[in-house]
Amino acid sequence: MDCRQSPRSASAILGRLHWDIEGANWMRKTLRSESHHRNVMATAVFVLLASSACSTAAVPSVPKAAATPEEVLRLYEQIRASLASDEGGLVPGLSLRLAAVAREASVEASGATRSSLQEVSASAEALGALRRSSIEDLRLGFGNVSRAVVELILADEGLAKGRFIFRCPMSMGYKKWVQASAEMENPYMGSRMLQCGSETEWKP
Repeated sequence: MDCRQSPRSASAILGRLHWDIEGANWMRKTLRSESHHRNVMATAVFVLLASSACSTAAVPSVPKAAATPEEVLRLYEQIRASLASDEGGLVPGLSLRLAAVAREASVEASGATRSSLQEVSASAEALGALRRSSIEDLRLGFGNVSRAVVELILADEGLAKGRFIFRCPMSMGYKKWVQASAEMENPYMGSRMLQCGSETEWKP
């Protein structure tokens, strides 16, 4: 048997070997590339999940303000200060917040305190409805809220601590108001007559 091969046959075999080697190298590179791609994708997913978790953990929850008589009086004071500064545009929005807090606080209250909180809520809601009204109308509406606030403090005398009650003889409606500072700032007169009035007794 003649084991010799022709040059053409040997060349063909070498060609096939070359292509087999090239094919193997290509497959190896492809697999390596796909593996690298999977690793990159897995890493990216992990980073995104970790970032999301960190972002969620980094945002603190904002506690809701407690619906208490003290919170009611705090909102009332903001409305009073706004009117004393002639900033009527802030009043309707603050009044609606006051109405909601007073209504919620009344659920946990009882007796005269409960009925006073309900009256604060109703009068504040009426004031909040005066969005396109003049500041004079807002001041008249604020007088109704002040009347209810005075009744609230008379029902729970501990609320009077750190607060002062004044009376304006020139007010067109209810003449009294409550404020958190001893320096009088008249919400019914505003900048025109900020010091008009005098401290008065805790009576309706």
